[in-house]
Amino acid sequence: MDTNRDSTHANVNDNAEFCEQIGDAMIKLGVQETMSCMARMMAAVAQKEGIDIQFDCDLGTVSVERKSIALNA
Repeated sequence: MDTNRDSTHANVNDNAEFCEQIGDAMIKLGVQETMSCMARMMAAVAQKEGIDIQFDCDLGTVSVERKSIALNA
């Protein structure tokens, strides 16, 4: 990685690369399977952080509401 780049430039490139990876996954796995994997990961993050999360953008809103999980004793 070029350490002379500022962090904003690096973030834009990383974001673009990640978006390409998601697009590739949709082609390889299908839209439904890719979205299912992404949803489970977002739900796992919400559980780990202990908060419900919401993402807003110009195309829409994605909300993740945590479920109560019974732990085995």
